[in-house]
Amino acid sequence: MKGIVNLPDIQDEMPEVAFVWRSEYGWPLESVSDNVSFFGYEPDDFLIGGLSYEDIIHPTDLEMVRKALENYSDSSVGDLVQEYRILKADGDIRWVREKTQIIYDMDGQMQYLTAKIVDINDEKQHDDFMFIQDELGSDLSWPVNLEDSMDVLLELTTQLDAIDICALYVVDEVTGGLVLVNHKGLSNDFVNSVSYFGADSGQVNFAQKGFPIYKHYSEVYPFITGPRMQDEGLQGTAIIPIHHEHRFVGLLIASSSSEFIIPEGDRDSLDVIKSLAGLMISNMTMSVMSDGMHYSTA
Repeated sequence: MKGIVNLPDIQDEMPEVAFVWRSEYGWPLESVSDNVSFFGYEPDDFLIGGLSYEDIIHPTDLEMVRKALENYSDSSVGDLVQEYRILKADGDIRWVREKTQIIYDMDGQMQYLTAKIVDINDEKQHDDFMFIQDELGSDLSWPVNLEDSMDVLLELTTQLDAIDICALYVVDEVTGGLVLVNHKGLSNDFVNSVSYFGADSGQVNFAQKGFPIYKHYSEVYPFITGPRMQDEGLQGTAIIPIHHEHRFVGLLIASSSSEFIIPEGDRDSLDVIKSLAGLMISNMTMSVMSDGMHYSTA
């Protein structure tokens, strides 16, 4: 018979967000700590509203998480520790570390499954930035100058296997619109047609929701250029809203002139670059506000 482990108290202090599921058909949720609000959710979203924890796991990571849990439940040796991404309520993506434990009753039967989730996004941003540099064979360092930082960000983006065209927008703190601040691989005519999106535009309304899309350019050109399609030789295209510290701060558009769709490997790297862009834009915003200036278009 396995040793009995007492069901842990639900802790309401960060950094740990705790979930407890009953070992019954469908794994009903027993409890979730109030500090799940750190990710933009309320306990009742899960306990009453029908939201499943799997619903907030990044789709790319979901199968990996399922397989790890399946293997662990078969062996149940020690604790299961894994790292993956979850979606916050505002669409922002955060890396978390999950520590899972099976709780047995006095007869050695599985009774509960507990998981404690810790946000490790800052740690992953640093590690993944170094990883991208190593993978790309890049000796780029992160400059202090904000204009140079944007150049580095676009350089990292276009060093991905399929990406050779990109555009970076930031939110104008005064107008609420999106301003094109840097780009690579686009013609002057195209840039002039997409240099600014107003606060009430469809582009801004979509981006504020926080969900990236990956489509062929022919499917998204009205979103980017409005009713007038311009031939830039774009094929697979990613439109990636950028959030930082619960705020919508910008938009990254990345495209390929050779691939029909953006491959999964590049999508993972774009997730990392998006997080770096959020940090950079946040710093840029504070600098611009302190100087009493507005963004200028690229």
